[in-house]
Amino acid sequence: MTLLELNRPVSTAAAPAGPADIALPLMGALKRYGLSTRFTLHGPEEAPIVVLLGGISADRFPCLRSDGAAGWWCGLAGEGRAVDPAAFRILGLDFAADPAGRNAPETREQAEIVGAALDQIGAARAHAVIGASYGGMIALALGQHFPERAERLVVVSADAAPHPASTAMRDLQRRIVALGLENGNADEALSIARGLAMMTYRTREEFAERFDGGISGEATLGRSQPGDYLRARGSAFRTRMTPQRFLSLSASIDRHRVDPGAIALPALLIGADSDQLVPASQMEMLAASLRGPARLHLLPSLYGHDMFLKDADRVANLVAPFLGEAL
Repeated sequence: MTLLELNRPVSTAAAPAGPADIALPLMGALKRYGLSTRFTLHGPEEAPIVVLLGGISADRFPCLRSDGAAGWWCGLAGEGRAVDPAAFRILGLDFAADPAGRNAPETREQAEIVGAALDQIGAARAHAVIGASYGGMIALALGQHFPERAERLVVVSADAAPHPASTAMRDLQRRIVALGLENGNADEALSIARGLAMMTYRTREEFAERFDGGISGEATLGRSQPGDYLRARGSAFRTRMTPQRFLSLSASIDRHRVDPGAIALPALLIGADSDQLVPASQMEMLAASLRGPARLHLLPSLYGHDMFLKDADRVANLVAPFLGEAL
């Protein structure tokens, strides 16, 4: 593959002021996750489509929100960024989940929903599907089961199957949330589960750089600096995630399985050498197992699994040339 300009016409006009927000009906067996979900489109109609998918707390606004605020992946997508809405048509998606929290969708089903969104706008395929964390799992599922829907994949901090230690931690989180639901304290349980998750998203080195350890006084539930941070993250999480949705999507991560040998699309793989959830060894094994051409970049990062958000500029520097390659 050779670096060159995109071989498809790209508009030089300014991107629309904000994303189009579109309802997407769910059909057939997917209705058990609700009657519909939503996706957004941001960019010129004739521009190549880039699908952006993140972790389970990500939503359909990766670039820009309807009120003009920055989206959740604004370090990668936005004016002058690697995925610029003046050059690409950016598609963001709300993941489907069981509103009752009893069942977990397969990543293949989420990939099917990506295809349904493309169908709804009359697009045969995307120029690229870029996924990080859970979104990377969906990108891999799409690459195996619906390869005709994308030209290339970018997979950040995701593997063909969950690591056993990561499954163990998520299992504990789901048990905490289920106990909270049973005892009428689901919000606090969800906050605690999110705190545990943050301990796997970030690194010990970052915590040591930011906080003092220990508590003051004899009270067994005395506050600590890192504990206050985790409480704040848990409170923020509760504003955008219900306990039931969390159960559904967390378990969906642990249902994820793909066969790398069945994925032939060109793939750019990006990981963090400090990632606890998806260790570097998993990314290396995935790169070696994919049937199609794959390149792996392991980035040193203080931020572990959250590297794709906290070091988004470095991810963007790898993504931009890949999007411009002729395949």
